[in-house]
Amino acid sequence: VTITFSEAVTGLTTADLTVANGTLTGLSSADGGLTWTATLTPDASVTDTSNLVTLDNTGVADLSGNAGTGTTNSNNYAIDTARPTATIVVADTALSVGETSLVTITFSEAVTGFTTADLTVANGTVTGLSSGDGGITWTGTFTPTAGISDTTNLITLNNTGVTDAAGNAGSGTTDSNNYAIDNVRPTATIVVADSTLSAGETSVVTITFSEAVTGFTLADLTAANGVLSGLSTSDNITYTATFTPSVGISDTSNLITLDNTGVTDGAGNAGSGTTNSNNYAVDTQRPTATIVVADTALSVGETSLVTITFSEAVSGFDNSDLTVANGTLSAVSSSDGGITWTATFTPALGVVDTTNVIVLNNAGINDAAG
Repeated sequence: VTITFSEAVTGLTTADLTVANGTLTGLSSADGGLTWTATLTPDASVTDTSNLVTLDNTGVADLSGNAGTGTTNSNNYAIDTARPTATIVVADTALSVGETSLVTITFSEAVTGFTTADLTVANGTVTGLSSGDGGITWTGTFTPTAGISDTTNLITLNNTGVTDAAGNAGSGTTDSNNYAIDNVRPTATIVVADSTLSAGETSVVTITFSEAVTGFTLADLTAANGVLSGLSTSDNITYTATFTPSVGISDTSNLITLDNTGVTDGAGNAGSGTTNSNNYAVDTQRPTATIVVADTALSVGETSLVTITFSEAVSGFDNSDLTVANGTLSAVSSSDGGITWTATFTPALGVVDTTNVIVLNNAGINDAAG
């Protein structure tokens, strides 16, 4: 700032000067009091286009002792020492699978130099950053990272990367509002407690989800060679049901399959694909038998081979399971592990009877599955 008098003066100090939005320092003259200079330092964080330095002329006198009168104003000067600031708003604060959110960054004034490199984005990325109003309001799209479950997330702006029209760089950092991400789909495990089921048996089935779910019903489950009933839960995470195998089945390879798309977690994420249980074997096929008496017309002194053939190997079979009309059987025996059994039938003496059968009580025998 240069103050030039019409003649050399004395008595001039900074107290004689009123400075709008700033201060003067270093007031001095190098030519005996005619020309004076000082340094104007504007106040911080000021935006004002109309400013003057005003001199109270009465504070100075020429060498003859004549004091000045009135005031003198400088030319106008504009001050912009306000650094740009910003707010960041993530529109959707609870993001689930497949969702994105609009992000709006609003500066206190138009800025340049702003790019996504100035943003630190928790658990995601911002793309498509642009401004439609000359650099004040900027928008982008936030896409969360897949497979994330995190309730505390922020987008942080490094303000030093942006500059206003006056060349003022921003300072420090600015955080967005918090946003939660849950784009983890619920998963499940299925355990059939009894993996070898025979006639009359049932099994507890436990379905355990990775998190609490809704919408889960028996319709979401496919049970091979049987039915499920009594689905229940106390916490929406662990469910139990009863599996009852179908009657008359012999199958060593069976699964219960869950259609995960039928369940939804608290964030609205549906499950994906299917989940299989452990394998279980079903043998609810009861053993059956045929009995053949080889000689169907027996006379005095004759005997007959009797063959009892079961549908599968059995145990627990002996003569007490057989009722023999008008005769006796020798002890039954098997040479093939319990499928085919033979004995000798000897008819009773002094009998004339055209209608005779050997009867097996099937309840006295068991197959390998019990």
